[in-house]
Amino acid sequence: MKYRVIGAGMMILMLIFALSAARLEKDSDINRYHQHLMASEPQEECGCDGAELCTHLPIIRIETGGQYIPGERIRDEKDHVIGFTTTESGETEILVSIETVEAEGEWHHASDSADQSAKAYFRIRGNSSRDFDKKNYRIKLVEDDGTKNLSLPLLGMNEENDWALHGPFLDKTLIRNYMWMNISAEIMGYAPEVRFCEVILDGEYQGVYVLMETIKEGEDRVNLSDYEEGSDVTSYLIRLDAANFDGTSDDGDVVIQNYTWYTYQMEISENAKSGFQILYPKTEILQDGVIDYIQRDISEIERGLYSSDMLSGKYDYEADMDVDSFVDYYILQEFLAVNDAFSRSTYMYRDVRGKLTMGPVWDYNNVLNNFFREFSHSGFLLANRSWFGRLMTDEDFVDRVVARYRQLREGILSDEYLLNYIDETIDYLGPAIERNDEVWGYSYDPENLSNNARRIPDEGDTLEDVNPGSYEEAVGWMKGYMLARSEWLDENIENLYQYCHRSKTTAQRVE
Repeated sequence: MKYRVIGAGMMILMLIFALSAARLEKDSDINRYHQHLMASEPQEECGCDGAELCTHLPIIRIETGGQYIPGERIRDEKDHVIGFTTTESGETEILVSIETVEAEGEWHHASDSADQSAKAYFRIRGNSSRDFDKKNYRIKLVEDDGTKNLSLPLLGMNEENDWALHGPFLDKTLIRNYMWMNISAEIMGYAPEVRFCEVILDGEYQGVYVLMETIKEGEDRVNLSDYEEGSDVTSYLIRLDAANFDGTSDDGDVVIQNYTWYTYQMEISENAKSGFQILYPKTEILQDGVIDYIQRDISEIERGLYSSDMLSGKYDYEADMDVDSFVDYYILQEFLAVNDAFSRSTYMYRDVRGKLTMGPVWDYNNVLNNFFREFSHSGFLLANRSWFGRLMTDEDFVDRVVARYRQLREGILSDEYLLNYIDETIDYLGPAIERNDEVWGYSYDPENLSNNARRIPDEGDTLEDVNPGSYEEAVGWMKGYMLARSEWLDENIENLYQYCHRSKTTAQRVE
């Protein structure tokens, strides 16, 4: 089904677009840098002859020296993923040179002198995106000999060594991750910083990318009190993602054996189920006592959520959980119709000084009906899923969700603000969109792509019904779905009270 933005209502929205830019400051006191609003752009036309790349966006240049870039998926005869490619010597990463051309207010050219340069370990990253022609990459900055991490403030972001280079491919609008990371930060307090750039790999132009902070413990990322060696009690950062049935993860992170893991109450697929993986403290320093502490901490919360005390109101989950963060996370994931919410790419953290906190958010490439299969604009996706299915049994939690949703819809989640954000971001990208299409525009014809790199139609639809044939169509579909989704939620958000309704069955269970 295609969603189109039509009607007189849109004319009214156009009249109030000018008000939405001011809402950014009004609605939030978060000091978030929105590149399309805040970056200084060249004030005059460039005097170059156009013989090479000339752009107002930052440029990232990467030289591999002809090395093979590892990280492609390996599949068996049943098309199941069984691993990832390595170099001939078995390495999962290669050492490359990376340079940026990024001074604000200037035109940037492919041959310009670098503003920053370093060595980096480099590989293909992602989940489903590994099957795309336009790859996503992981960048780990290091000293020249490759033995020590090196932190740099790439593209004006805070100094760090670990970065993700996201190449929008299935997302033909190019802007989903950029836009919704920024808006999520305004709502939740922190989300990975993002910057548009154009990438040149081994001298070949690769199109528009988004450089992103990765999610890790750090002063300018997830700021947790330091782990004290020898102590079992610690701050921690965990990720809910696919894990193997034997309790291992493909990335080598420790998977905890918590309550919902061993009771099989998390999502299960043919090859894996969802499991909490420890990202901090780091695997190389994890002791059995620390793993046990984190398992017990998460399990204690889960036993409360899944107990009759949750239904009777005796379990005080607010003593253990930062409820505001769970409310905000729920609203964002539901508003955007995130298929993987509380199943894949889901992060939580707890400082020893505080409560379990939801977030940071990650991976918005497939939001707003850009998943591999069609999503209806109606219905609740997360309200009955895992922990949120339990939280929704409490009327106080539903009250907070409904009130917060109404508040956000008056400001940063209003239709007029979001539509303006989209248009201004596209205006900022400008001719970079056309340059990107010169390389990847063949993907507007889904016949040129494998099933793993295009959206799959439902019965009765065609490939063209669910895969946009142009950049303009991709943006129109995204806007149309967003407006249809927000309208449905506006009309139905209070139907969340059905999950905490005291039916006879619930009453009997409580008694």
